[in-house]
Amino acid sequence: MQTHLSLEYGHDDDLPAGHVNEVRTPPTLVERFLEAYTEPGDAVLDPFAGYGTTLTVAERLDRVPYGVEYEQERVSYSRDQLTAPENVRQGDVLDLDSSWLPACACCFTSPPFMERRDHRNPFRNYAGESSYDEYLDDIETAFTRLESVIAPGGTVVIDVVNMKYEGRVTTLAWDIAERVGTVFDFDGEVVVAWEDSDDHDRNGAFGYGYDHSYCLVFSTGEG
Repeated sequence: MQTHLSLEYGHDDDLPAGHVNEVRTPPTLVERFLEAYTEPGDAVLDPFAGYGTTLTVAERLDRVPYGVEYEQERVSYSRDQLTAPENVRQGDVLDLDSSWLPACACCFTSPPFMERRDHRNPFRNYAGESSYDEYLDDIETAFTRLESVIAPGGTVVIDVVNMKYEGRVTTLAWDIAERVGTVFDFDGEVVVAWEDSDDHDRNGAFGYGYDHSYCLVFSTGEG
């Protein structure tokens, strides 16, 4: 795959009222990676399923989607988009029960982000308290839980950004790469430049202060 992509930011679906300004991974990006790393019939996992973008793209490409999401409202929304709603479950990836999941050829996901000086807990939908170091510990734990789920020769792709806030940068992408690299083999990053033809009220075309993001690509090192 190319190490640099240029895509237009956008979504075809409408979110529920009160959620319309959510920054989400566009389906065009998910499609690029699923076509590169999976075949029809393969199982695809998103352990931070959100509103189900990865899952709906996987189903459209004749892959079999599986998702885990912490927030019940998002679970309900995702289930409504799929022909196999039972493949989306409410739960906490930190306590993942993987017994219901098949061996997945690919995990494409975007975990909740955290700015270094924030003290809200992203793994609890920004309720309760956490520190940036605790957040990174949780990231490592989450992907350790997934280690037994990814098939030999499988791929893990993490859509993430570095965050610019009040003139300071949180190197979130690099910090996540370091932590997840203790679990899976880090194969490198793809830089994604986002073009925005509409007048969205975002901090940068993709949000978080930048007009680009990163897809961190990992593998099991087997297969």
